Amino acid sequence: SAGQKRLRTLKRRTRVSLNGILASSLSALQTSQQALSTVSSNVANINTAGYARRVVNLEAQVSGSQLSGVSVADIQRVTDQFLTQETLSAQASSSQASAVNDAYTQLNGLLGQPGDSSSLTTQLDNVFTALSSAALAPTSGTSQQGALTAFQNMASTISNLSSTIGGLQNQADQQIVTAVPTVNSLVKQIYTMNSQIQTATAAGNDSTGLLDQRDQAVQQLSQLISVRTATGANGQMIVSTQDGVQLVGDTYAQLSYAGGSSTGTYPSIQLSNINPATGQAVGSATTLDPHLGSGQIAGLISMRDGALAQFQQELGNFAQETANAFNAQHNANAAYPPPTSLTGRDTGLASTDSLGFTGKTTIAVTDSSGKLVSRIDVNFGAGTLSVDGGAATSIGTTVGSFVTALNSALGSNGSASFANGQLSISATGTNGIVTQDDATTPASRGGAGFSQFFGLNNLFTSAVPTITATGLSSSDAGNFAAGGTMSFALKDASGNVVKTASVALTGSETIGGVISALNTAFGGAETFSLGSDGSLGMTPSAAYANDSFAVTADSTVRGTTGLSFTQLFGLGPAATAAIASGFSVNSAISSAPQRLAFGQPSITGATVAGDQIVSSGDASGLQALQNLSSTKQTFAAAGGMVAQSSTLSSYAANFYQDVATRGAAAKSAATAQSDRLTAAQQAQSSVSGVNLDEELTNMMTYQQAYSAGARMLQVVQTLYNALLQIQ
Repeated sequence: SAGQKRLRTLKRRTRVSLNGILASSLSALQTSQQALSTVSSNVANINTAGYARRVVNLEAQVSGSQLSGVSVADIQRVTDQFLTQETLSAQASSSQASAVNDAYTQLNGLLGQPGDSSSLTTQLDNVFTALSSAALAPTSGTSQQGALTAFQNMASTISNLSSTIGGLQNQADQQIVTAVPTVNSLVKQIYTMNSQIQTATAAGNDSTGLLDQRDQAVQQLSQLISVRTATGANGQMIVSTQDGVQLVGDTYAQLSYAGGSSTGTYPSIQLSNINPATGQAVGSATTLDPHLGSGQIAGLISMRDGALAQFQQELGNFAQETANAFNAQHNANAAYPPPTSLTGRDTGLASTDSLGFTGKTTIAVTDSSGKLVSRIDVNFGAGTLSVDGGAATSIGTTVGSFVTALNSALGSNGSASFANGQLSISATGTNGIVTQDDATTPASRGGAGFSQFFGLNNLFTSAVPTITATGLSSSDAGNFAAGGTMSFALKDASGNVVKTASVALTGSETIGGVISALNTAFGGAETFSLGSDGSLGMTPSAAYANDSFAVTADSTVRGTTGLSFTQLFGLGPAATAAIASGFSVNSAISSAPQRLAFGQPSITGATVAGDQIVSSGDASGLQALQNLSSTKQTFAAAGGMVAQSSTLSSYAANFYQDVATRGAAAKSAATAQSDRLTAAQQAQSSVSGVNLDEELTNMMTYQQAYSAGARMLQVVQTLYNALLQIQ
C-alpha cells in the first residue's frame, strides 16, 4: 500500500542518515584515540634528550560533497630550523671553549703559582740564595752540595715543565685520535638514517622517531665538529662543515688520523668521501683541520698546536738563555782544585771546518793546588800559539789543525782531542786544566768565548745545542750524509698548509749550498741567510708574514755528531722548545760537586810556572754567578711573548703571567659559550620541547572529543533499535 511504501522509504533514509552519523562517530573515536596516543608519547618523552614534541593536524573527511567525519592529516614534529642551527653552532662553540678551558685548568694545576715551592721562579730564587750562602765558604763540600742541589732542582723543574706541557699536548692528540672514530660512526649513522627516512616517507609511514634519532646524532656530531644542515624534499639531510665541506650527502665522509708528532709537529686529519655502494674512497683526500670551525676537536688542536706549543717555546727560550748565561760565566770561572780534564759539548762541527775564532785565549795546566805548571797562549787572530812564552807556532786554519797543534803543545803535560763534535782537553796525572780568555781581546766564535763555545766547563746541558750561532761560514763543507732530507710547512692562522718545501742533500753541498737549496725550495716564501756569527736567519715574504713555520721531518746528520741541520742551527719553533726537554746539570759536575767553578783564574802576561792562578776560598766567580740575578738577558720573541731584555726571574714570572692570563680568558670564554648554549637550548625547547600544561589541556580536549564520539554511538544504537521496532 502507499503507507507501507512511505514507511520503507523513511526507514531507508533513516538508515542512510544513521550510517553517516555512525561513520562520523567512529572517525571521531579513531582520531581522538590517535591524538591521545600522540599526547601520551609527548608526556612520556618529556625528559628525553633530542625529542621534538608532536602535534596532531586534523582534517575533515569529505565523501562526495558531504562531510563524513574527521581524520588525522599528519603528525608533525615541531622544530624551528633557525633555532636548530643556532643550537648546533652554540654546541660546537661551547665544546671547543670547554676543551680549551679544561686544558688550561690542568696546565695551571700542574704548573702551580709563581710563589709555590716547586715553581720555576722559586727554584731560580733558591739558586741565588744557595750561591749567597756558599760565598761564605766556597770550597766547603756542604756549600758546593747545597748549590749543586739548587742547580739540579731548577734544571729538573725546567725539564719537568717541558714534560708536563708535552704530556698535555700528547693527551690532546690522543683525545683527537679517540674522537675521529666517533665522528666516523656518527656520520655513517646519519647517512644510514637518511636512507631509512626516505624509505619510510615513500611508503607513507611515520618517520618522526627516525628524525629524532637523526637530529640527536647531528647534535652529538656538533660537539666534535661545527656543522650546518639542510633538508631536501625527500627527507634527506645534507650535513657539512660551516664552510661547506660535505660530511653527509649522496656519499659520506670518513676521517683518518693516526696521531703522534714528528720533530714537534703533528699531522693533519684527512677526510675522504666514501661511495656507499662500494665502500671505496671517491677522489683525493682533503685536509680537514682548516675546515673544523669549532667543536671539541678544533679546541684540542688549538691547544696542542697553538697555546701549548707556544708555552713550550717560551719555556725553551728561558732554558736557552738560562743555560747560556750561567754557562758563559761558569766557563769563565775556575774550580778549586782545577779538574783534570774538560770535555765539551757536541758543537756539530767537523775537524775540517774553519777554525773561525778571533781574539786570544790561554789554556793552562796547573798542579792540584792551583799553581801554574805550563801555559799555552793562543792568538787566533795571528793563527799561532806559544808555550810558556816561547816561539809562536802555527795552529792552521781548521778545527782539526788547531786541536793537533794544541795536543802537540801540551806535550807530556796533557793531551787534546776532537771527535764527534766534542773537544776534550786533559792534564797528566793529578794536574788540572784551566782556560782564560784574554781580558783585552777575548777569544770569540759566534759571539761565545773559547771555553763557552766548546762547552768545556758548562754548568747546564740540553739534548740539543743551546748555542745556535755556529760560527760556520758559507764556504765550510756541509758534511751532511748523502740522502738526508728536510721537509717544511707553512700554515696560516686557520691551519691551512699554504706552502710545503723539501730539500734532499747529496752530501757534496757546502753550508752555503744547503742554504741556497732551502731558498730555492721555498721559492721566495721564506728567505734564509747565514749571519756573520754563523746563525741562520729566516725572513718571510709579505705574503707569508703571518704564517707559522714548522719542520715536519729532518733525517740529515752532520758527520759523526748526530746533529741534524735544523738542530745545529736551531731552526723552527720546535727547536727552541726542545732545549727545555732533558735540561740538566752537566753530569761531570753532578757526580763531583767540587767541579763547581766558584773561583776565577788569574793569568797575566807575567804569570809563570809556580805562580798561583786558582786559589782556595776564592769566591769571585761565585759572586759573578750570583750577579746574574740582576743581569738583563736578551730574549728573542717566542710563543706569545715578544722579544725583550729582562732578568731571568722577570722572564720566568712573565711566563707564568702569560699562562695565567690566557687561562683566565679561556675560563671566561667557556662560561660565555656555555651561557649561549643554555640560551639556545632553552629557546629551542620553548618551541620543540614538551609543555606538560599544554599536553594536559590537549589530553582533556581529546578525552572530551572521544567521550562525545562514544555518546554519538550510543545515540545511533538507540535510534537503530527504535527504527527496527517500527512495523
